[in-house]
Amino acid sequence: MKIWQVSLAFVIWIGTMFLPETVNQDKLNTNFDYNKSRENFFIFFFQVPFYSFILGLVLLISLFLIYRKIKFSAYFSFASLIFYISFLVIAFPSMIIFNHSLSGNTFGVELSIFLIFYGAGYIIAILLGLVAFLLLFLYSLRIKEC
Repeated sequence: MKIWQVSLAFVIWIGTMFLPETVNQDKLNTNFDYNKSRENFFIFFFQVPFYSFILGLVLLISLFLIYRKIKFSAYFSFASLIFYISFLVIAFPSMIIFNHSLSGNTFGVELSIFLIFYGAGYIIAILLGLVAFLLLFLYSLRIKEC
């Protein structure tokens, strides 16, 4: 595994964060809406600033340690992978689904509303982020072995 592959995975992940709100998902014919073009998945990071700050800090520390080729970098890159999973895969959807399901709707209804509102773009961005963080972890393991 090479550093350019890890970098490319992060660039693709960040690129997909711009997609979801610029495409009209109801018609599925990619109508561009200029008013929504500034809204994207980066808003998740601003809705929960504490978790976003922690994720960014752990990611920056792991990148710095990988740059310095310190063997301890594998632990921080694994921590950033686990924190990414716990924040964007588990905690953020759970906060939205369970907060709204307490208002009277069932869990299944709120889950379907969440998937309709955030759509396939959220799932694609999350999966590509998982791939990017996993590649970062595997690259840091390679540094640890050397």
